[in-house]
Amino acid sequence: MIYLSKGASTLYSSLLRRNQNAELSNALSRAEQELSTGYKSDIYKSIGLGATEALSLNARLDRDEAQSAANALTLSRIEMTTEALGSMRESVQEALDLAVANSEHSANGVTGVQIAARAALDALIGHAAQAYSGMSLFSGTVNVTSALQPWGQAQSDSGLSPEGVLAGLLSGGLNSAADADAVLAEIDAIFSDTAADPATNYQSLFYNGSVGNARQRANLGDGVNVAYGVQADDEAFRQVVKGLVLLVAQDPAEIGDGEAYNTWMGAAVKALSGGVTGLLETETQVSTVAARLETENEKIADRAVLYKTRLMELDGVDAYEAASNVTLLQTQLEASYTVTARLSQLSFLNYM
Repeated sequence: MIYLSKGASTLYSSLLRRNQNAELSNALSRAEQELSTGYKSDIYKSIGLGATEALSLNARLDRDEAQSAANALTLSRIEMTTEALGSMRESVQEALDLAVANSEHSANGVTGVQIAARAALDALIGHAAQAYSGMSLFSGTVNVTSALQPWGQAQSDSGLSPEGVLAGLLSGGLNSAADADAVLAEIDAIFSDTAADPATNYQSLFYNGSVGNARQRANLGDGVNVAYGVQADDEAFRQVVKGLVLLVAQDPAEIGDGEAYNTWMGAAVKALSGGVTGLLETETQVSTVAARLETENEKIADRAVLYKTRLMELDGVDAYEAASNVTLLQTQLEASYTVTARLSQLSFLNYM
């Protein structure tokens, strides 16, 4: 009598073994991934209801990282701004010191004040032209080649240059204190933007940036932002430029009248002193914004540690457990391959 076996054929067993090998191989790949990354391969399936919290924490991390990167860029811009302001103060201070030393009329005359003032003015204009990432530091919310107009260069719209306008005001000379007062009154109008000819106002003749209250602002996160932008039409700049212009446009050595000399030099020294003080105050204010940004980035870094610790609790894997799982799966897969290899060596009769 012929009996038929009810057990699975060796062909079916071989196919089943191959499927099991594929499953073990996939499981091993996932285990190796978890061991290398430190996180579960299927995070949200593994943590279940904790997936909502994990999604929220990851979103907060991404937002904080973007905020930190933006803060870092702003900090770099502010650092460059404060360095430029410091350089401006140093260059202007040299001219101020020389002007103070020669503020009183002397029978021996004065030399070198105009040269020092011109050097300081050129340096100021150069520093004010600095840009960060292609955006001018001192022109407000618009981008221009130079926030301050070069002394002898004419404006494209009006055809007027600072040098030409001041030369016209001084064409009659300074022969008395009254002459000096009259010219100073016109110059005051220019620097307060109240000149009879609007084209000669400071914001038209000297300053090339944006006007108004709009300033560059730093976003501190959570809807909080603070203005940090410095513009070359701020009062400190106006006073510095005014003081230097007085010394550049009119060489003090050529003022023969003692009272006119004292009036002119007194106005120049007053403007320069106030301007240098204003630049220092501006530098301090900008540095305060930088300190706030640094503090905010420190808070972001501290939060990131807390978020990542909690995420590791939710979707992280134990390194020892992951390594043990990899070893176990490797052993099972090797054993399965061995059995599969033996099945493949059976004869055709074994498949009947």
